[in-house]
Amino acid sequence: MFGSHPDGPVPPVVGSVFTMMRERTKGIVDAVVASVALLPALGVFAAFIGLGLHRNVATGVLVATASALVFGPPVALGLTARDRKGLVMGASGVLWSLFLFMAIPVYFPQERVDAMASGLAVLRLGPAWQGMARDVAEAMPEDPGLSRPQVPEAVATPEPEIHPPLDLADDQIALPFEGEGRRLAVPVVFEHNGRSVETWMMLDTGATYTTLPRSVLYELGVEPGDDAPVLTLHTANGDRQASFALTDTVWLGNLPLNGVALAECNECVSGEVSGLLGLNVTGGYNLTIDSDRKEVVFTERAARQQHLDVSPFTDVGARFTRFPGGRVEVEVTVDNDSPRFISKAVGEVSCDGGSWRIEVFDIPAGSTRSVMERLPGHERCESYRISLVDASW
Repeated sequence: MFGSHPDGPVPPVVGSVFTMMRERTKGIVDAVVASVALLPALGVFAAFIGLGLHRNVATGVLVATASALVFGPPVALGLTARDRKGLVMGASGVLWSLFLFMAIPVYFPQERVDAMASGLAVLRLGPAWQGMARDVAEAMPEDPGLSRPQVPEAVATPEPEIHPPLDLADDQIALPFEGEGRRLAVPVVFEHNGRSVETWMMLDTGATYTTLPRSVLYELGVEPGDDAPVLTLHTANGDRQASFALTDTVWLGNLPLNGVALAECNECVSGEVSGLLGLNVTGGYNLTIDSDRKEVVFTERAARQQHLDVSPFTDVGARFTRFPGGRVEVEVTVDNDSPRFISKAVGEVSCDGGSWRIEVFDIPAGSTRSVMERLPGHERCESYRISLVDASW
């Protein structure tokens, strides 16, 4: 049989030659396409090698993963194609490489250039090739703004190393505190006539008196009456007039303080904190703040003065008599307006020439007691002053 040709039948030999030439041409085209596709594939392969190197991936795992990712899909498509396997493999390799090249900045933003430079340098060792690889990588277009680097992960706050608790003596107590800086709050128990209130108090070494709001004083049963003593408190919010009351006991852990003066201050409340723990309580102790364990250690002082608690409920006066020759006698009088027995009150007489202490003992509740003493020889004073400097119930 003869093949068809415009000028007539084509001999079988000529037809076979045409077919062979066409197949050879297809093979050459397929080989060229596959070879061309190899170049972008190698570039993307180098980029993934560089990405793995920057993350210290093991060499074997890195090469296997990059090879499967870059070359696997095109090879699989080429092998499964019915015809033109080389062309299918090359074309799909080009498209797949371009896709991977564009996808790198999505998952690895701002790393494509450096990764490709590192990968190309590894594939061709030597300073000359490494320099050329860097030039090729830097000549590439800027990464598109498809994503941004991962937000750094916050570092977990480390737990501080806490030292063991201190061995406390019988005259010590450790109380937990909340807050920091000048706003430390400690738990305190107030007790009066069988009633008790436990609350948090601000540890304020700048406050002279312990304060509570009227609601807590009422709950405790020591709400100040109309005849209660009134003093001026110097607070952070300015000077305030405050009424005073006496409570039986204030407990710091298992350390009791008896006969504590409480100032009414509704403005001193802050959140869960009911008031200020003033010097009339804390002044009887040496304080140690353990910031690591968040504890305040109270250590009883050798002698606790209670004149701050006694003072609002007493009136101390003095009458001076001057005799010819410079002798001066003074009569100190203490009025006890409190419901408690005062075991001792110490008045200090002072003038420009010096100062002297006069003690008055055993003053029952609601009564007055006087003591007469003479002053030692001193320079003549135009006036004398008397103040309460020590007292105890």
